[in-house]
Formats: sequence, structure tokens, C-alpha cells
Amino acid sequence: MSSSPVITRSRLNAALADIDSLMPAFTDDLLDHQGIAKSTVPACRYAARHFLIWLALKRIDLEGVDTDVIHRFLQHDCNCCAAAPASVLLRPWRKRRSSPRIMRFVRFLERQGRIKTPGDLDENLGFLDEFLEGLRGDGYRTSTIRTYRNACSRLIAWLHLSRIALRNLTPDVYARYRKSRFHCSIPGVFHLEPRRSFAKGHGRRIHRFLQHLTASGRIEPMEPEQPEKALPERVERFQLWLQHHRGNCQATIDNYIRTITLLLADLGDDPQTYDAGLIRRVLFEHMEHGSRYRAKNLAGSMRMYLRFLVMEGSVTAGLVAAVPAVPQWRLGTLPRYISAEDIERAIASCGDSPVGVRDRAILLLLARLALRAGDITAMRLADIDWDRAELHVSGKGRRGTALPLPQDAGDALHAYIAAARPRTTDTHVFLLAQAPCRPLGGSTVASIVGRAMGRAGIAAPATGGARLFRHSQATNLLRSGASLDMIQALLRHVSSDTTMIYAKTDMVMLQEIAQPWVGEVGQ
Repeated sequence: MSSSPVITRSRLNAALADIDSLMPAFTDDLLDHQGIAKSTVPACRYAARHFLIWLALKRIDLEGVDTDVIHRFLQHDCNCCAAAPASVLLRPWRKRRSSPRIMRFVRFLERQGRIKTPGDLDENLGFLDEFLEGLRGDGYRTSTIRTYRNACSRLIAWLHLSRIALRNLTPDVYARYRKSRFHCSIPGVFHLEPRRSFAKGHGRRIHRFLQHLTASGRIEPMEPEQPEKALPERVERFQLWLQHHRGNCQATIDNYIRTITLLLADLGDDPQTYDAGLIRRVLFEHMEHGSRYRAKNLAGSMRMYLRFLVMEGSVTAGLVAAVPAVPQWRLGTLPRYISAEDIERAIASCGDSPVGVRDRAILLLLARLALRAGDITAMRLADIDWDRAELHVSGKGRRGTALPLPQDAGDALHAYIAAARPRTTDTHVFLLAQAPCRPLGGSTVASIVGRAMGRAGIAAPATGGARLFRHSQATNLLRSGASLDMIQALLRHVSSDTTMIYAKTDMVMLQEIAQPWVGEVGQ
């Protein structure tokens, strides 16, 4: 629908009056408040005149200027020259993604009170500074903090120009922001950088900022809290029994609870109804389409739960035998290992950077003491006894053991703690090198081993990670003449049967006792 000529002329006259009244003050604001060069002032004044004329032609009041209006102006097909008086000296507008000149004028109008805003821009920027200061305190690099500032400033600028108060930020509003084609810079607040700078990690950085705002009570939670599903009372008692009587680690307990909760849906909650047929039927149904590892996990979890029920007196002890055994050849596999020379090459491949110093200490502990990945990740500063040259570790079942700390491993460990370990209150020995400086996970230890072997040009067996170094140490010790009892003590095996698998790794000795084949197949 076309605008009435009378209304359009009236709006144009009002726009011309605004131009006459606003331009002197805008010029002073550019020079005194915004601090731009005097040579830039004419271009800013021209952009402001064009913007006011376009608003009049589109019948948009100054109070209604927001990010959508600005975007429409930047992308409009310009025919303003034909409608505006010749005295305004307009040139056709060239479409663009952003215009700092227009945004300087918009900011001026906001400060003059001609454009209504939520009024919380400076406060929101203060919240952002508080968040970034926390990142700095956590050890984040300056370059990383800059990426957080850019991403979060963009959200704050969009909220401001969309005239939405921070307290009104909801999941729906945030979804609008993510879909928006926001390209406007706000001088002194947010400077638009190439879109590529926001592509990687943009949402993750803003998500952390929103978590900070939620924790400080400035916005409502963006994601509804999922109520933690309460475990059945008997399963809670099973959980405590695993922790206090069996001494299992948390990961093992979580696995048992997860598996038993799944099985109880078919078993039922009343142990008095359990019999051998029900137990075997439920297990076979869940094992049918799974792997052998899955079957072993199901059988082991069921067996452990029934032992707990026997302890409580809910079922008879004979019911435990109803759990089927998963077929597996005893000692039917060989441990994967690499030579001692390859181990030393992998250790030597670590550089002198903080990451390299950390990785060398980890690899030496794995190679010399045959530690598990869990021993590395759980190690605390208090576990190191420098006076006695001992390292206290808690293996499976939380059985504590004091191991002698070899000289080279101790030197590498001391070098890491003294010079390369991040300064933090966390008492775990090995931490991520970059903020947030969290303790390492088991997968990180495996990655450290894999990267070291890659640098050294070592072909890794199928089973890698810390276990590869552990198996290699045991195998190389056996080949050097160590007894199985010594290897059992080093590996902290409870049963000597577990250590017996290494008796098969000395191929030279096995070849001496191997008997010749009696004939060809089929004879």
C-alpha cells in the first residue's frame, strides 16, 4: 500500500527539521564523545541524513528503530533520491552488511533519548567483564578470552539493538538470536569481525556465558533442569554395598547400577519372585543382539546383584549359580606389547613444552611402574612421598600400594610439578595444559600414548593406551629373567592366575619346547 502524499510530505518535513536540529549536536558527539577524526565527520553526517529520510519515507518513528529496521535500511533498494528534496543532496545507497557510520548515529540518538532502549547495555557489559575475569583467573589465554569477548559481545549487542532486556532472555529469544543475520557493529561495544571468527565454538562460548548469568541469578535457566530420577530403595542399598563393602571405583559402580536398572524392568522389584528360569530368560533376551563384551557385562552385573541379595537374605545362595557363564578360552589371548627400545623412543619424542614435560612424566610412570590409566588420572600430590622416593597408588578395589619411584621417573615428575603444571588449587597431579585446567581423563592418557608412538614412528598394536605400556613392561621384564612372582607384584595382581598370561609372551623360549607337527592336514 502506497503512503499518502500528504503524510509522506509531512514526515519528510519532520525529517528535515530533525536533520537541522540534530546535525550540530551529532557533530559535537562525533568529535568529543566518540573521538573520530574530523575528516570522517562529513561521511557520518551524510549517512545520518539518508537514514532519517528513509525512516520518513517508510513511516517509521525513531522510537521504533531496532536491529530489524537497521538491517532493512542497510539492504534497501534505494529510491530515496527521487522522493527527497534536492537540497538534501542524497546519493543512491549501496547495499551493505553493516555501517559503522549509521551505528554511530543510532548510538547518538540513544544517548539523546530519541530511541528507547532497555537501558542495561553498560550493566550487561559489566557482567561480561566479570565473566571474562573469571576465565582469566582460571588460566585462560588472552587470545582465548578475546574469542569469548567477541562471541558474548555479539549477543549483548543483538539484545540491545533488538530492545530486549537481559532479564527477558528466554530460550525462544535465544533461538531468534541464533537464526538472526546480525551484522551490526556498535562502536565501543562490539566490532563486527568476519563471520568465520564466530563459526567455531561460537555457541559453546555463549553457552558458558549464559551458565554464568544463570548461576548469578541474572537470567532464568535456559535449559530446564532435568530432575534426577531416584533409584529404587533396594538399588540404592546395592550402590552403597558396592562402595563400602566391595570397594569398587565410581565408574564400576555406575556401570553396575546402569545395567541392573535396565534388567530390573524385566525382572521385577520383588526378589521373592526370582528363580533360575526367570534370571536366565531375562539375561538371554538382553544378550541376544549384543556383543560378547555386552554379554559378560550383563552376566557380571547380575551375578553381583544376586550376591548382594544373598547378603541381605532376600534370595538363596544357590540362585547365583543360575547366571550363565559367557564362554571364553582361559588365557586364550596374548597381551599386546612393544619392545623396550620402542618404549624409550616414544618417551624421547616428548618435547620441552609444558605439554611435552607432562607427557614425558606420564610415559615414564607408565613404562617404569606399569601403572594403569586410572592410576595416572587419580594421582594426587599427596600420593608422592619425596623423602622415601615412593608413590602411593590405589588400584582396583581401592587397594593401596606404595611403589618405589625410579630416579628418571621421579626427576620427570618433579620437573613437571615445578615448572610445567598449571598453578591451581586442584590437587590432582596431572592436569590439562590449557584452561580450564581439569584433571586428565582415561581417554586423554590413551591419546598421550598414541601421540608419542606416532611421533616415534612406532606401529601401534590394536590394543593401545596405557595398557600397552603396562603389558610391554611385564613382557620385557619376563624376557629379562624376572619371575612371574615379581611381575605379579609389579602389576599388583591379586591372583597369580592373572599373571600367567605373560608366560606365553617369550616366543624364543616357547619355540625351544614346541613339538614338530606330525604330518599334513588330512593325513
